[in-house]
Amino acid sequence: MKRLLLFSVICSAAITMNAQTSIAEQAKQDLVKNTTIGGCIITRAGYTDNDASNTKTDFGVRSVRGHIMGKVLDFGYMLQLEYTGVAGGAREEGPHIVDAWIEWQKYPEFKVKIGQQKRAFTFENPYHPMDIGFGTYSQCVSFIGGYADRVGEQNSHGRDVGLAISGDLFPYNGHKFLHYHAGIYNGQGVNHSDKNKRKDLLAGLWVEPVEKLLVGIYGWTGDYVNSAGTTIDRKRWSAGMQYESDWSARAEYIGDKDADGWYALVGAPLNNQFKVYGRWDVYRNTKHWDSTKTNYGLALAFKPCQYVQLQANYTYTHARLELDKNYNTFDIQAYIKF
Repeated sequence: MKRLLLFSVICSAAITMNAQTSIAEQAKQDLVKNTTIGGCIITRAGYTDNDASNTKTDFGVRSVRGHIMGKVLDFGYMLQLEYTGVAGGAREEGPHIVDAWIEWQKYPEFKVKIGQQKRAFTFENPYHPMDIGFGTYSQCVSFIGGYADRVGEQNSHGRDVGLAISGDLFPYNGHKFLHYHAGIYNGQGVNHSDKNKRKDLLAGLWVEPVEKLLVGIYGWTGDYVNSAGTTIDRKRWSAGMQYESDWSARAEYIGDKDADGWYALVGAPLNNQFKVYGRWDVYRNTKHWDSTKTNYGLALAFKPCQYVQLQANYTYTHARLELDKNYNTFDIQAYIKF
């Protein structure tokens, strides 16, 4: 009996060791097979006839990014760094972390992501700059969506540090009908720890009645502690739609207690390489018409392959609160993805 018991213990230990070795080998294979390294470079040349602008013409590097991403066992991961910056604290200066997250992805119906990541707010926020259709994000996404946020937060690329869950449910005509996304975040943006005992709560819910057509709503409640130690409440919501195929269509309304804005965008393919975009983009800094800034935009994108894009953008601006209320802006942006 003792020999039989000892034999059973030895066999169990051997099975456990073999299982651990198998998992380790699989993780090693996944790391080698599934890991990719990439990035992008975005350059820009611009001109404006805005009399209030200190610079009429401008050449610049909008962004230089590099990333490593992949999947090991049931866990996806991403680390993305960026080199860019504007003096004065408007953006992170020098090299800094943009994304740093790990996500449990075993079930598409329920995924869990922890780390620095995109906030669960608005359809436009997750877009890569190369795919957005214009040289910049819409005003309401920029000012109320965590980019050049109106509360004074450093430009956080629509990201924060936190824990999020997401999933796709209910198969319907070859796609999933319902998507949900919710997260709890520090509220201080990228590369900053929390400064109080409260957390930001964000959530989004949308349906896909027709393949690639999304209709949904988002909510955001939380606060931001500025450099002076003042706590600023953020209670925001958004509703909108998105369609992305050969044709593009996107429209959203975003509001908080003090400001709101909306935009509508349409993109039409001219052929396999050229696509033209139009956008109506409105932002009201005080939720009153006398604070309205409206951008009417046209863009032409030339994309000879998935890695290269040249884009010409024109914007006519009517800004009721600015010194020069009507002006034009032209820019050309070059993108390389690798």
